[in-house]
Amino acid sequence: MGPRCPLANAAAHSSETPGHEHRRRRHRVCCRRPSVGASGTQLFRKRVEAGRELAGASCIATKLERFPADSIVVSSRRMAAARRSHPELGGSGASEERFRLLVESVKDYALFLLDPQGRVASWNLGAERINGYRADEIIGKHFSVFYPAESEPERICPFELEVAGREGRFETEGWRLRKDGSQLWANVTITALRDPAGTLLGFAKVTQDLTARREAEEEARRFRLLVESVRDYAIFILDPGGHVTTWNAGAERIKGYRAKEIIGKHFSVFYPPESEPQQLCAMELEVAAREGRFEAEGWRLRKDGTRLWASVVITALRNPEGNLIGFAKVTRDLTARREAEVAQRELAAKQATLAEKERIQEFQERFLAILGHDLRNPLAALEMGAGILRQRSSDPASCRILDRMDSSSRRMSRMIEQILDLTRSRLATGLEVYPRAMDLRDTILSIIEESRAAHPTSAIDFRCSPLTGNWDTDRLEQVFSNLIGNAILYGEHSRPITIEACAEAETVWVEVRNEGNPIPEELQVSLFDPFRRGERDSRTSKTAGLGLGLYISREIVRAHGGTLELESNSIQGTTFRVVLPRAVSVRLTE
Repeated sequence: MGPRCPLANAAAHSSETPGHEHRRRRHRVCCRRPSVGASGTQLFRKRVEAGRELAGASCIATKLERFPADSIVVSSRRMAAARRSHPELGGSGASEERFRLLVESVKDYALFLLDPQGRVASWNLGAERINGYRADEIIGKHFSVFYPAESEPERICPFELEVAGREGRFETEGWRLRKDGSQLWANVTITALRDPAGTLLGFAKVTQDLTARREAEEEARRFRLLVESVRDYAIFILDPGGHVTTWNAGAERIKGYRAKEIIGKHFSVFYPPESEPQQLCAMELEVAAREGRFEAEGWRLRKDGTRLWASVVITALRNPEGNLIGFAKVTRDLTARREAEVAQRELAAKQATLAEKERIQEFQERFLAILGHDLRNPLAALEMGAGILRQRSSDPASCRILDRMDSSSRRMSRMIEQILDLTRSRLATGLEVYPRAMDLRDTILSIIEESRAAHPTSAIDFRCSPLTGNWDTDRLEQVFSNLIGNAILYGEHSRPITIEACAEAETVWVEVRNEGNPIPEELQVSLFDPFRRGERDSRTSKTAGLGLGLYISREIVRAHGGTLELESNSIQGTTFRVVLPRAVSVRLTE
């Protein structure tokens, strides 16, 4: 072989130049002089490009597209080793021509040379594909044409060459320009080339288009920020075994755990004990892995032990080869929605029940109203006939029968009046009252006398001063007849019935008290409801009624603007207290 040319020597020994540290120079270029002459520039381009590929011969022989950018320019030792391993790639012009063609055919990297001033001196297919220029369009131009205006090319390009010349190498990533003005994100490596004397001969520049990678990374970054900022959903990743590997703000808000508290733990910690977490979690992951996703709703646990009703979606994550790499888990807190749905269902049920009760009640009341009116005419005829027969009969047996008929007729009349009162209070404007001046004490005394006659064994103790005021006499007679009659019926027969009354400046009050078993508390709340009868009532008893007495009594008292209250216990017995204003100036209705 002939002697090396100065450019070849410079490329082969650039890292051993005096004044530069040998160990800091990782990249070198080795060239061979061809056996025939060629121009210096062409020789420089061809041999440096061939040397960059030859030095990585072991990589090139396997897969050129995996060839890293910073290994395109390599040390002379690796170059020599490649030549020793492949003697057929020696210094012959044919071998170097093959390497030149190989470099020029690389499409994944832009591989070209710059002269010391930064002008393009060579160009390969990768450079043409990435930057858009043909060789005849770019060779001789300054490499600043690849830089966007906002990067200040006049400043940055000299800086990059200065660093590469001083340090031997410069690497960066940034936006670059194509010929059509579009931008690409590029990884750029600039390596200084020197002769044995250390003289700078130029630069090797390797550019890799990373636009797609950057866009993918940026999309992943935006998605990560989106996931991390979501607060309405718990979004996190599980490894194939079900252990938490990521955590977002929504997961912290919903579950209560901070990331450092939950990452690494199994997601079964979110399940209540009665759900058998281990079996349930294993089933969910198995279904997600087999079907691609699993979805369910159920109770879950927060860190503080409280429960939430959650919608859960688990999605299997697989790599391009189809291997399971984990699961994405999305949880939404539906507790408020579930509570609203439950409340809505309960309200609908109550409304349906109420509507049915109202329908039944309306039917019942209309029926009773009609019944009450229709019964009055035949009952009136019955009473009139019984009265005529009594006047004409002197037979004691017949008189007794007529007395029973009269008593039954009066009881029937009272029941009909109660039915009509109920109808008036419910369907019309309320019970009518016609106040006039009266002494309530006289009315109560009259009722007591009748009760003593009907129940001679019952003792009644009445303590009262005059009770004057404006009330409806007939209506209040209904009230106290009912209260005194109930006291006699339900009180302890061996103990007296106590009636006590008192007049105050604006009101009067009357208490009717009997001793005996108190009214159970569960019955007291509904005692004034219509059709409520005491335990001693029966349909066969002479005193049996419809269970409307207390209801109508309270309605009458309310129509006067007063109150009717109950107190019943085992110590004091049962007391009904009526409070009435002394003057009712207008007719009151419910």
